[in-house]
Amino acid sequence: MKTIKELLEEKDNVSLICGASNALIAKLAENAGFDGIWLSSFEMHAWNRFPDASILNVADYSDAVNKIADRVNIPILVDADEGGPSAINTIRMAREYSKAGAWGMCIEDNPSPKRCSFYGMKKELEKTSTTVGKIRAAVEKNNKEGYAVIARTEALIQGRGIDVAMERAKAYTEAGCDGFLIHNKNKTPDEVLQFAERYHKEGLETPLVIVPTTYNQMTVGQMKDAGISLAIYANYSVRATVAVVEEMFNKIVDSGTLSAGNDYAVPMTKIFDLIAVDEMKENQANYGS
Repeated sequence: MKTIKELLEEKDNVSLICGASNALIAKLAENAGFDGIWLSSFEMHAWNRFPDASILNVADYSDAVNKIADRVNIPILVDADEGGPSAINTIRMAREYSKAGAWGMCIEDNPSPKRCSFYGMKKELEKTSTTVGKIRAAVEKNNKEGYAVIARTEALIQGRGIDVAMERAKAYTEAGCDGFLIHNKNKTPDEVLQFAERYHKEGLETPLVIVPTTYNQMTVGQMKDAGISLAIYANYSVRATVAVVEEMFNKIVDSGTLSAGNDYAVPMTKIFDLIAVDEMKENQANYGS
């Protein structure tokens, strides 16, 4: 299995990691050919019907990492939000996530307490020095060889422009992050492409990461041409689940028969395959119980 750091360092390839917050969704992502798993705050909270607002804690994320890492053979990158209130919290996150089986974490410069970027509630960036301290803490204290730390700026999300985003990029890469994530919620990739051009023109060599949720028409070919190393395809699994299951449930209730859901449901044998029932039977035969 490649690590997140190894994926970032591949020069001739754009690595794609998929949002998944449980082992079954992660296995579907692995089967589809994704290079890794993004354990996102958005999805973790959504599956538990919470807003993305740091309601779940380190233990919740570590438990999810542990369960996913045991059942797939692709690396996990954890959305660590703002890294907690202080670098002391960041250290515990790095140690617990790495110990649970993750191969990296992403820290953003939203001030604590974190609120999802798409809510439009945060109007300021965390102080550069505070985020730099958290990045350094995660890099130096994670206790796992090959563990990646990705730094993310919300500068473009908050409309502060490419100059501010570049200032943050330089500070965070100098702090030792293994990847730099430029976040954006525009409908087109234009601003991200402009940033990427300047990023490379100014000689920054730390691998560049994007999350093309709102500008999802961007192709892997365009990413490669722009010098993007890794793209996170976030939150589609939970959104797709809601679309399909909500429609199916409504049809079942409206029709008065469970059979109205047949066209939406896979055979039970498909689930048996995904959860490795044959492996369980083989183990029982080998070990006697």
